[in-house]
Amino acid sequence: MARQKPKAVVFADIKEADAALAELSAIKREIAAVEGVMNDAIDNIKAEAKARTSPLTTRLKDLETALANFAVARKQELFPKKKSLEMTFGIMGFRQSTKLKTLTRITWKLVLERLESLVGEPEGEVFRQAIRVKPEVDKEAMRDWPDERLATVGVHKVAEDEFFYELKTEAIENAAA
Repeated sequence: MARQKPKAVVFADIKEADAALAELSAIKREIAAVEGVMNDAIDNIKAEAKARTSPLTTRLKDLETALANFAVARKQELFPKKKSLEMTFGIMGFRQSTKLKTLTRITWKLVLERLESLVGEPEGEVFRQAIRVKPEVDKEAMRDWPDERLATVGVHKVAEDEFFYELKTEAIENAAA
């Protein structure tokens, strides 16, 4: 099929230009009306979805809390040697995560000040990686630091067990079938 170049509309007089303005206005009103109907439909769908999922979300949070409380209360019994327990419909357990906490009487603001002062020293370039562009402490960068360097700026590592769970969706689907 041969290409056709669209023809440019040229107005001969002010009446045609005014008619074009009227048509533009009508087109914009029609587009706005269609978009308004679309937005109303989207809002209704979102509201319906929220209404249908709200009790499910509440139940999900309740079950997660109950599962975590159960695991914490029976941690010694359920996890004597392992950090996780595989069950029919999923796995639950504890993952160790390392968080940075400041030493006693040291605030993160004070840590930042120490980092900034150490960066200015001859061998202080290693401390620059722990300072973000927006002046705040980069805990992620400091997580891999040796304890001596952390102590220099007033921070120490504390290991904590964090609860997790993982669903086996295939087993759940097979059981439901």
